[in-house]
Parts: sequence; C-alpha cells; structure tokens
Amino acid sequence: MDSEKNKRVSSQRKLKHLQTAGTVYSNVSSGATAYGEEKFHAVRGHGFAAERANTLYDRYTGHDARILGDDNAKNGADRLVDGVEIQSKYCKTGGKCISECFENGQFRYIGSDGKPMQIEVPSDKYESAIQAMQERIRRGEVPGVSDPNEAQQIVRKGHFTYEQAKNIAKAGTVESLTYDAANGMIIASSAFGVTAVITFATSVWNGDTPEIALKNAAYSGLKVGGISFVTAIFAGQLSKAGLNSLLVGSSEAVVRVMGPKTSALLVNAFRQGKNIYGAAAMKSASKLLRGNIITGSASVVILSAGDVVNIFRGRISGKQLFKNVTNTASSVAGGTAGWVGGAAAGAAIGSAVPIIGTAVGGVIGGLAGAFGGGALAGKASSAVMDHFIEDDAEQMCHIIEQELLALTEEHLITQNELKTIVERLGSSLTAKTLKDMYASNDRQTFARKLLLPLFKAVEKERKPIHIPLAEKHGTCIRAIKQQITRT
Repeated sequence: MDSEKNKRVSSQRKLKHLQTAGTVYSNVSSGATAYGEEKFHAVRGHGFAAERANTLYDRYTGHDARILGDDNAKNGADRLVDGVEIQSKYCKTGGKCISECFENGQFRYIGSDGKPMQIEVPSDKYESAIQAMQERIRRGEVPGVSDPNEAQQIVRKGHFTYEQAKNIAKAGTVESLTYDAANGMIIASSAFGVTAVITFATSVWNGDTPEIALKNAAYSGLKVGGISFVTAIFAGQLSKAGLNSLLVGSSEAVVRVMGPKTSALLVNAFRQGKNIYGAAAMKSASKLLRGNIITGSASVVILSAGDVVNIFRGRISGKQLFKNVTNTASSVAGGTAGWVGGAAAGAAIGSAVPIIGTAVGGVIGGLAGAFGGGALAGKASSAVMDHFIEDDAEQMCHIIEQELLALTEEHLITQNELKTIVERLGSSLTAKTLKDMYASNDRQTFARKLLLPLFKAVEKERKPIHIPLAEKHGTCIRAIKQQITRT
C-alpha cells in the first residue's frame, strides 16, 4: 500500500513540475510580448500598438504576418504581410500620415524590390490619406509613380481607427482588453500544446499506459492553457498601466551584475533579426527581465487565487495560505530562472550546430531549465516552509488517525480489517475533503462521520457467528471439568 501511495505521490509531483514548466513557458512568451509592447509608453506609442494590433488581426485571418520594425532599420518596413513590406503611420489626420513618409520632398520608404512600400493608415483616415498621396504623386515626389490613381496601391487601409489604436496602448479599455485576450489565445494554445506533449512523453517514460498518459496530457494542457490565457491578459494590463516603469531601477541593477556578454547571450536567444551586443544588449535584457517579472508575478497571483478563496471560506489557515503562495512563487521564479539560463545555454549550443539553430536550441534549453529549476526551487522552498509550518492537511490527518484508533477499539477491528479500512480511506480521502474538514466547526465529529461508513462496510463483510446450542455448552463444560480433575 505504501509503495503504491508513494508512486502516486511521486507521479503527482512530476505532473505538477511539468505544469510549472508549461506555465513558465507561457510566462516567457507573455514576457516577450511585454518586451515588444514597452514601446506603447513612448510619445507615439499608439503607432507601435497599431503595428502589433494589425499584425495580430492578419494572423487571425490566415495571413503570414510578422513585425519587422524592432530591428530599427532606417526607413525600413514595420510589418511584413504575405511578403508585402508595410510602413505603419497612425497620425491624427490622413495628410499627416502621408507627410511623415517624405523627407526633403522625396518619398523615403522604398521596398527591397525598388518600389514604394505600402503605407498603412488608420481606417478612418484612409480617404484623406489617399487624397494627400495623390497630390504628392502629382508633384513628382514618389519615385517611379506618375499616375495619381496608383495612390490606392500605395496607401493601405488599416484594420483599426486612430482612436482604437490609442486605446489599445492604454490599460482598462475595451480595445486593450480585447487585444490582450487575442494575444492570450495564441500564447495559451502554444502553452497547451507544449505542456501536453511533454506530459504525454514523461508519463509514457514513467511506465503509464497510453490512455493514462493521454489523460494526464489533456489535463495538464488544459490547466496550463487556462492559466496562460488569464495571465497574458492580467500581465498585459499591468504593463500598460505602467508597472514596468517602476521596475526599471531593479532590472537594470540585475543586468549590470550579469554583464554585457551574458546579456547578449540571453537577449539574442529571444530576439529576431541581427544579434546585438554591448550596451544595446544590456538595455534590451533589462526590458526582457521587466516583462518576465510582470508575467511571473501575474501567474503567481492567478495560481494562488484558489487559496485566497479558500481562506475567505475558512477552508485553509492563514499559515497554509502563506506557505502555498511562497511555494508557488518559488517554483515559478525558479522555473523562470531555469528557463532563462537554459535558453541562453541552449541558444549558445544551437548557434554552433546548424541543424538545431539558436531559436530551437533556446526553446529546448529553456524547457529543460524551467522543469529542473522549478522542481528544485519548489522542493527547496517546501523543505524550508515545512520546517516552520505544519500543513493544514497534516493536522486534519492527525485528527483522523485519533478517531481511527478510537473506532478500532469500539468496533473490535482486527488487523486485516484495519488494513482494508485504511486502504479504502486512502483512495477516497481528497484535498477537498480535508479542506471541508478544516472548515468544519467540529473536526472530530467530521472525522468520525467520514470513517464510520468504512467501519460499517467492513463489519458487514464479517462471517456470521452462530451461537452453539445449550447441550453443546454443557458437554464442553463437563469435558473441561474432567480435564481439571485429572490434573
């Protein structure tokens, strides 16, 4: 029984560690999103919000769309959609959107094919932007274009209005929440897939049947996916509310300790485009660190929400809440640190192996680091907290043991019967039952009511006892007297 119980506990712990790794994976994805969205706080932050919102919309509608503007190339494209280079201009008026595209009377956004890039403008400024571009073409300020009607081929109607773009960059607006929810869906689906795959593989390696492994994979994937979705929205709103600006000093202090080489190794494992080094890498690493702090904190709050509800319902103690939150925070922080270190190491190895590559090496290293770091930190935290705080569950189990011994004496339970009762109790005793017991006004009575059906069930399984007839009693007594007389 003990070996089966230990095996079940070990399996549950591994499953929890895998879920922590999946949660950290989604946190890092959300952190990378926050890293790109830090530009939303700039003077023209709504323009960067428009770039990402339009890209997100294009992806949801089946287009191959990605951001290019993060490389800060002079007169480069902001977006690439189905191979088309796009420069986003979200200004107050259509005329202003177009005038921003000219320098010294010449159109300055020329694509890699030598033709003018498409200029994306707010949907409500499209008509006036067309008119402004037509006038520029008439003046001969657009290279290779002489027909004003070609303005419609250059000016691209964005999916959002100017005001919507401004609201996306703010916290608490409908547009902002919708945008974060859309991002959350992408991150959650990815986290679901990654968690489900590694859980299924680990379950099979541990000797579980494919059916059990699939069940574990689905459970872990759904749990992590749901947490990832809510975390993405929560973290996105915190970032837009300006929490990242409060973390500038602490994040820069950490990066100074890391140094330029480690910062470059870390940042380049997550960036797209050309690698960066030196001061630029340190600045970028600081931004990346802030994003991960925000998402990590958000996930701890969400993961601990159930414990907070339970303490208000009186189902756990304040000490238990403190311990649970501490262990959760330690696991997430340890997993995040493991991911960062693993991703950097994996990227370094991947860069030296052409088949693997930096990106794939970073993901593999990150997952391994998240699993190991989260498990190690969680184990260490639990060991420390166990030294100071006795779990509510342990207290409840102690009460159950006392009532178990009392009922054993009352019901004259044999050793084999007690073994059966304990086995049945172990398979039916859940965390919910222990929480309900903690919330009970009389825990001893709760424990007795929990145990009595098990005792009654064992008693019903006893063989019936038939009382011997009176003459048989007499015969036995006479035989005993004769034996005593002989001795």
